[in-house]
Order: sequence, then C-alpha cells, then structure tokens
Amino acid sequence: MRAALLALCLAAAPAAAQEWVLHDSGELRADHGDWLAVCADGGAGPCRAVQTFADPGSDAYFDGRLALHLGVDGGWTIEVMDRGLPAERVGAMNFTFGTDVVDVPLSAIRPGDIGGGPAADTVTLDLPELTRDLVARIAAAARVTVNYAPSGDGDGVARFSLRGSRAALEAVAARQD
Repeated sequence: MRAALLALCLAAAPAAAQEWVLHDSGELRADHGDWLAVCADGGAGPCRAVQTFADPGSDAYFDGRLALHLGVDGGWTIEVMDRGLPAERVGAMNFTFGTDVVDVPLSAIRPGDIGGGPAADTVTLDLPELTRDLVARIAAAARVTVNYAPSGDGDGVARFSLRGSRAALEAVAARQD
C-alpha cells in the first residue's frame, strides 16, 4: 500500500538523493532545494518534509511552516503554521496551486500540532483523502498558497515554495520503508 501511495504521489523522474546529516538536535536531516527531510531520533523516529519562510524584515527563525508527516501506515498528516493563523477558530482555508483551488473542510482542521498539543498559529490536517491529494499536488507543483481568514495583523496568506518538495518526500518515504 505504501509503495502504491508513494508511486501515486511521486510519479515522475527520481530526484537525486541528498546526503543525510546528523544535526546537533539529534535529528537526521537532508536538504532538498527549499525543503528539508527530517527524521527524529537520529533517523530511527518518524520523518517529515518541511518548508519554512521568514517574512521580510522579520527576525524570527521562521514565520511560516508547512510540514508533511509520513505515518507508519503510509498516510500523511499536514501541519500549517503562519503568523496570524487563528488555530482555534479557522473559518475557511484553501490551498491554491496555480489556478487549482482545494478547499479544506472545516471538519478536517484541527488546532495545534501533529501531537495534539497547543501550538501558536498552527493547524493540523489529517483527513486521509485530503492529505493524500494535497501531498500529490505539492510534489507536482512549483508553489502553493494557503489562504485562510486571519486573526489580528495577519494577512491570511502563506506562500510556500515547492522547489525540492518531491525529493524531500521521496527521501522521507525511502527512510521510513
């Protein structure tokens, strides 16, 4: 099942593998363009593909984050973090790939991080059909814009480069096989 899912999501020419490096944090990491493949516990733990950005003029390490977590069952969970994202009361959210818009059902949006813990400006999506579709689109596209109704000063738009996403997803899947 995992192999079929991976083939569906990543059906294209294979990307060149990047070298995995053990980070000071104890995570195993590999850079892939604008994306990072990360595995916890020196590579023995769960893996994810991550892309972050910092807003112009920001001194934060990152102001936005898109993380794609691969479960042991081969399914994906997606975390979206953006300053101003109202995690507790998102009224609407969609992912825009060029002219294609994927609306996220409110029932699919859970506040907080993948572990269910509170995380500022963060929501988790774990509806299998939705996340499978989004991961396939992320692997195939160049950019994605996540739109939502903001809180406070946020503009309700998080833009992510997808350059290297396919390679990072392939690295994560290969590592967890």
